[in-house]
Amino acid sequence: MNYLFAKKISRIAIGSILLTMASSAFAQNVRRITTFATGTAVNATGPDSIALSRNSLWVSYTNGADSTGLSGSSTIVQYKLNGGVRHTYSISGSVDGLKVDPRTGRVWALQNQDGNSTLSLINPKAHSVSGPIPYAVTSATQGYDDVAFRLDQVFLSYTNPASPTDPIIQLLQNGSDPLVVTPIVFRGTNGTNLATGQPNQPTSQNDPDSLKLTPTGDLMLSSGDDGQLLFVGQPGTPNQSVSFLTLLDPNTGLAVSGLDDAVFATARRGTFYLADTGNNRVLKIEVDHVPVGSLFASISSLNELAVVDIHTGLTTPLVSNLNGPHGLEFVPHTDDDDDQNDNK
Repeated sequence: MNYLFAKKISRIAIGSILLTMASSAFAQNVRRITTFATGTAVNATGPDSIALSRNSLWVSYTNGADSTGLSGSSTIVQYKLNGGVRHTYSISGSVDGLKVDPRTGRVWALQNQDGNSTLSLINPKAHSVSGPIPYAVTSATQGYDDVAFRLDQVFLSYTNPASPTDPIIQLLQNGSDPLVVTPIVFRGTNGTNLATGQPNQPTSQNDPDSLKLTPTGDLMLSSGDDGQLLFVGQPGTPNQSVSFLTLLDPNTGLAVSGLDDAVFATARRGTFYLADTGNNRVLKIEVDHVPVGSLFASISSLNELAVVDIHTGLTTPLVSNLNGPHGLEFVPHTDDDDDQNDNK
C-alpha cells in the first residue's frame, strides 16, 4: 500500500473541529461530525473509555481522580444511541477501563490502573454496582488497565512494566475468587514487525493501555508512549503468535506518542464514537466508503483520529484539531439501518 498518494483535502469548520477528508486509496468520506454528549451535561469531566452494548453507549468520565485510588471518583454514564442519558453511576477511583461482557451484559469498570487496582461490575438491569473486587495480587505502582472478552476467556492489560519479565497481558482464571490471573505476554516479547516483515524482533511495550478484540479474534494492545500496537493471535494457547506495528508521524517519520485506542472498520459505512477528552465531549463521526478492515487510532501527540496504514504504520489524519483524544469505538451500519432504535 503506497502512502505517498496525492491528497485532496477539504476542510470544514465544525465548532473547534477541523474536519479533514482525504481522497486516497482508502477514499474515506466523513459525512458528518456532531457532539454526541458532553461531560457538562452530567456534571462530569474527562471522558475516557467508551464501551458498547445493545442500544447503549457507555462512557467513563474520570473527573481527575487519582489513578492509584488515593482520591476522587469516576462517573459512568449509560447513554441511549440518540445521546439521551439512561443512567449514571459513581465509582470511587479512576475508571480507565470499561467494557461490556457479551455473555452476561454486565459492565466491567476497571479502577485505578496505575496502582491498587480493583474491579467493579455494573448490572444495567438492576442499576447496581458491586463493591470493589480486589485482585489476588495487587501493587501500589502497577495495575490493570483494560479488559477484552474472547469466547469464554477474559484477558486483562497490565500497566507500568518495570522489567523485561513483567507481564503486559494476563488471562483471568474464571471461577477464581479473588481474581487470579496467568501472564501470557511479557514486556519486550519478540514478535513479527508488520512494517518490515522481520520475525523475532523485540516489541516496545512500555506503556500498555487499551486492549481490544479484533474482528479476526486477535487481541490488540496499544502502548501509548511507544506509539505501538501489539497483536496476539490465538492468545493463551500453545499456538500463540505475536506481531506489532509502530505508528508513525507523517511529518517526522518518528513513532507517535499518546496512542490511546484503535479500532478496525467492520463495514463500509458506520459511526465512530470518540472521547475528545480535553474538550470534555464525545464526538459522533459518521463515515461511508470506508474500506472494510481499515485501521483507525486516536493519537494525543497529533490530536487526531488517524487512519493507520497496516503495512507501514504511517498515519493520515481523518479528524484533526482534537484535544487529547482517548476512547474509540466503531459501529457498523447497513443500508437497512435507521434511527428507530435510538429511543429504545
